[in-house]
Amino acid sequence: MLSQNIERTRKDRGLTQEQVANGLGVSRPTYINIENGERDPSVSELGRISAIFGVSAGELLDSPRNNKKFEQMFFYILRKFARGVPKTKLAKLLYLTDFSNFYDTLEPMSGVRYIRREYGPVADIFSETTENLFDNGKISITPLDRALIIKNTSRLENDNLLSAEDKARMDKVVAYWQDKSTQEIINFTHEQKPWRSRMDGEEIPYISIIQEDPNHVYAPVG
Repeated sequence: MLSQNIERTRKDRGLTQEQVANGLGVSRPTYINIENGERDPSVSELGRISAIFGVSAGELLDSPRNNKKFEQMFFYILRKFARGVPKTKLAKLLYLTDFSNFYDTLEPMSGVRYIRREYGPVADIFSETTENLFDNGKISITPLDRALIIKNTSRLENDNLLSAEDKARMDKVVAYWQDKSTQEIINFTHEQKPWRSRMDGEEIPYISIIQEDPNHVYAPVG
């Protein structure tokens, strides 16, 4: 959690709350609210805090990854497509879910890493997860028109790690893209700052979504 990372790093650096508040240009009570998680720092404030600590913003934002939750997200979205969904499109829906969640809360939904690929951002464990689920008979993968269609073949899958808010966000993302083509969602992710800011094969930091147009986080403007 960001607030906990900030507090831990401050203590590791031997700094007082007063010193950091002064460097940040805010009152000590305001800074305490940041450490207590009662106030999220702005992007510029996060940059100044990182500079004071001598670390990257990415280090402060680093959240524990939850591979099992990612798998539950995978299945939750998959169940929205009774006839199956192209593999590439599913990968992008997961990306948009995780990054839009970070945009609104400064916390990713799963915390897995996303990599810049030719066809847009892809979770580092997406292929591994897909292969494992296929090997265990929980999904089917069928070639169709130069695409691989993934379909759920498992009746019951636990979603206990997904909150009502998580599900509502995935519902919103899927609702927009459900009837759009794979190429349309690829084109959209290519237009976003996170993909454009990295080179192929590089990790895309969650914080890169913060400076995106608020109306261009999970769907095109307008």
